[in-house]
Amino acid sequence: MNRPSMENLLSAASYEEELYASALGWKKPELFILNRAIVISVKLGVDVTPQGSANLPQFSINARIIGEDLSSESPENEATRWYAPLMPNTIISVPEVGEQVFVIRETTLNNSKGYWMARVNDTDRVSTKLANDQNADKNPEPLSRYGMRFDVAKINNESRQPSSKAGRNVFQLPLSLGDVLMQGRSGSYIRHSYLPLYSNKPGTLELGILENRPYQRNPLGTVGSTKTKTVHFSDARPTDITPLLEKVTNEIDETNVRRDFIVNIAEEIYNLSSTNDAQSRMHSMVLGEKLNSYFETQDNMLRNFVSTTKDILDVVEELFNSYIDHEHALPEINIDIPDKEVVDKQVVNRGVRLIPQPSRRVFVPASRVRVPGSGDVYETVTEYPANRPPQRVRKLVTRGTPGATVTIPSKFITVPTPPKAVNLGYRTVVKKRRIKFDDISIGGSANPRFTVPIETDEKTAEVQSNINNLRDRFDGVRNRFTSLTRTLSEHLSNRNFLN
Repeated sequence: MNRPSMENLLSAASYEEELYASALGWKKPELFILNRAIVISVKLGVDVTPQGSANLPQFSINARIIGEDLSSESPENEATRWYAPLMPNTIISVPEVGEQVFVIRETTLNNSKGYWMARVNDTDRVSTKLANDQNADKNPEPLSRYGMRFDVAKINNESRQPSSKAGRNVFQLPLSLGDVLMQGRSGSYIRHSYLPLYSNKPGTLELGILENRPYQRNPLGTVGSTKTKTVHFSDARPTDITPLLEKVTNEIDETNVRRDFIVNIAEEIYNLSSTNDAQSRMHSMVLGEKLNSYFETQDNMLRNFVSTTKDILDVVEELFNSYIDHEHALPEINIDIPDKEVVDKQVVNRGVRLIPQPSRRVFVPASRVRVPGSGDVYETVTEYPANRPPQRVRKLVTRGTPGATVTIPSKFITVPTPPKAVNLGYRTVVKKRRIKFDDISIGGSANPRFTVPIETDEKTAEVQSNINNLRDRFDGVRNRFTSLTRTLSEHLSNRNFLN
């Protein structure tokens, strides 16, 4: 015979009646196909050994079946009861500790190997839903709520396994008939749908991160505003989705042309390259006509920048070459620096002396202090009478004591006084030092130096004669370079992307 239901376990009379009816053939026994179980822990590690992964594959759950298993208040410390996943591990929704899942066995025997299928669908939330949490107000005791002595909220909070719980509720997205949805517990989603605006129902693929709010059905074919979004449209007009997608073009009007297009929506969008010569910094960008215009303006600025830099190099090279073409030896020059005496004066503190001080007598007046009494101590216990539901009763533990008034007499007390610090003053210390400089020799055979007088160089004389024209040229190039640098900096700092 199959195991009794939860109602029969909590009511002995109905259980006896069912046994009697089954024995006489009045009632056919019901065989359970699906069992409900509470998740205690989940295997999250990968076992690379074939035998280990075959016996206990990844995402197997340690669970307790409601109405069948018995458990203490600490099921995590008991012997484990593992159930492997029934669905493929490539597409799976890992349950949270304390959630309720469906379990199915290979045969009708209780000791048969079991598999867990999915979380029980008893809520519109995709975020964490603890077992029978909807009945917590009516049945606060775990034993009456789901037939176990442990509290699922406690084992969920004390679990050391990584969890998606974040203190907020994430609800399921509203869909249309025929939609296919994959939704994460923290707001991520992938939605396979269609555009209801057209009779041929062109397909759409939408993925992104949802906002922290419940969603309603959107007649335009998307879920609505999100934190981030990427939408693939087929055979559609961008303006039918939103006026923000109007295409700017210099060619013929293509407003009514239906095309296949992709829309990326976020506060910032980045395209990254993994090549070795790619830049490590990210820059926001969006493909389109606006970006083409931006790059065209940037290209002109960079061309002017290169041209102006070349002019600067030509001017500097002409001036610089005139001073490096020739060299001449300098005669030997000896420099003898006399010794110098340095006087250093420093003011030094002589220190501090502590002078003892006499103690002080302080009068403390008498006072009356009220000592409050203690009240009676009660505790609330749960009693389980026969054939009646459990009830909570207050019982006296300890009687209280009455209060009293205590008089503290007056008295004199002696309070020590800390010593007084006296500064002993300052003194001046004078130190004298003599600095000796080494002799310096420049030029000559021992230390050769080469140079050329400017007036003796022909090229320099030519530059010198046209120095005013050269200065004007240099000033003009400098002004162009400064203006171009400022304009280019302002242009590159603009945030050119579509929000």
